[in-house]
Amino acid sequence: MNLDEIRLIIDGLDKEITALLVKRMEVTRDVAAYKKAHDLPIYHPEREKAVIAKVSALAGEEYAPYIASIYQNMMDESKKYQEKYLDEHK
Repeated sequence: MNLDEIRLIIDGLDKEITALLVKRMEVTRDVAAYKKAHDLPIYHPEREKAVIAKVSALAGEEYAPYIASIYQNMMDESKKYQEKYLDEHK
C-alpha cells in the first residue's frame, strides 16, 4: 500500500470519527440540559476518570495513553460546550 492509499483510509476514518463526535456533542447538549434541570455541576471528576479508564482498557496497552489523552481533550471540549449551552439557556 502506498502513502496515498493509506491517506485515503485515514480520510475515510476521519469522516466516520467526525460524524460520531458530532453525535457525542449532541448528547452532551442533552447532558447539559439534564444537569441544568437538576441543578448538577458540569464537572464530574469520578465520571471522567471512569470513562478514561474504560476507553484506555478498550484501546489496549500500546494505545492507552494516546486514547486517554484524546478522551481527556474531548471531555474538556464537552465541558466547554456545556458551559456555553448553560450560559445561553439561563
